[in-house]
Amino acid sequence: MLKKKRQIKMFSPYVSENAIKRVVKTLRSGYIAEGPVVKEFEERLRKVIGVSYPVTVNSGTSAITLSLAMIGLKKGDEVITTAQTMMATSHAILAHQAKPIFADIQYSTGNIDPSDIEHRITKKTKAILGVHWGGYPCDLDEIHRTAQKYKLPVIEDAAHALGAQYKGKPIGTISPYTCFSFQAIKHLTTGDGGMLCLISKKKYEEAKRRRWYGIDRERRKPSVLGEPQWNVRETGYKFHMNDIAASLGVEHLKEFRSLFQRRAKIAKCYRQALNRVPGITLFENKNDRVNANWLFSMHVEKRIDFIKAMNSRGIETSVVHLRIDKNDVFGGKRSDLPVLDRFTKTHISIPLHNCLSDEEVEYIIQSIKKGW
Repeated sequence: MLKKKRQIKMFSPYVSENAIKRVVKTLRSGYIAEGPVVKEFEERLRKVIGVSYPVTVNSGTSAITLSLAMIGLKKGDEVITTAQTMMATSHAILAHQAKPIFADIQYSTGNIDPSDIEHRITKKTKAILGVHWGGYPCDLDEIHRTAQKYKLPVIEDAAHALGAQYKGKPIGTISPYTCFSFQAIKHLTTGDGGMLCLISKKKYEEAKRRRWYGIDRERRKPSVLGEPQWNVRETGYKFHMNDIAASLGVEHLKEFRSLFQRRAKIAKCYRQALNRVPGITLFENKNDRVNANWLFSMHVEKRIDFIKAMNSRGIETSVVHLRIDKNDVFGGKRSDLPVLDRFTKTHISIPLHNCLSDEEVEYIIQSIKKGW
């Protein structure tokens, strides 16, 4: 039996020895900015994740910011999104001097509620931005129906959802813009980094230019003066990924399927063992989608008592993110989100990562079954 004195972390970054070796090789190569390894990483992402047009960037936040720029978001515009997320989702909206409009969520998933979107649409609305909470895909069919009715683009914040699927399609192949994160504790880490996935080749070419100041790297012409010739026609950013980060990504992608399956196995153990534990309500898990299992969230009665009991047994737990609308920068707490109010009082997540042993998983389960 696991000793109680040992602390089981809520998160633990997975970095393989092969990834470390690849980074060292890149550092010694003399080419550490965006170069051949970034291209290799993007090609592997196409094959492993199944996305058609991946554009790697330096963070998931940059991916969202870039997608909003590409839809032409400007000062005074509105984006319908969710407050149950990390604040990066809406900071990207504020970066364009636009306003996040928060829709309510589903109590059983933590995802945006499609039925609470339409009545919030105004003439200022320019997009719908959903978040796949914990890696469980949103109800994309319903979201897209509303978006099509009002001719709005759909942007997916898939920071939690690498490898997830919705009705047989990989997340990253469904909406015009899908944004992923490769931050330290995500499924696949590049130290920090992200990816914007497009379904249009034209938009893909635009994203590649605009992630690096609007410069078309592949078509720029050499000059005797030492700086290539270009003519930038659109606003761009310094959002590109570098070869050091991509080196981590390339090697971790080689293990991605086994890492993904391990997380699914742990989540299955939790669901089977905790399904009938008094005081616990598990989240929805429909057969028409594949959960990426970045989090294992659930609702618990007497949440503070639960957290204290787990801490006393050496197990970290976390709400991970509390509603962001309570922050003044987003306008302060909303009074028209009753399900989010309820969700906020009861949801909690337990450890789920690739550094957990079978022994630790069993210890967590038995510790929960002891009660709180």
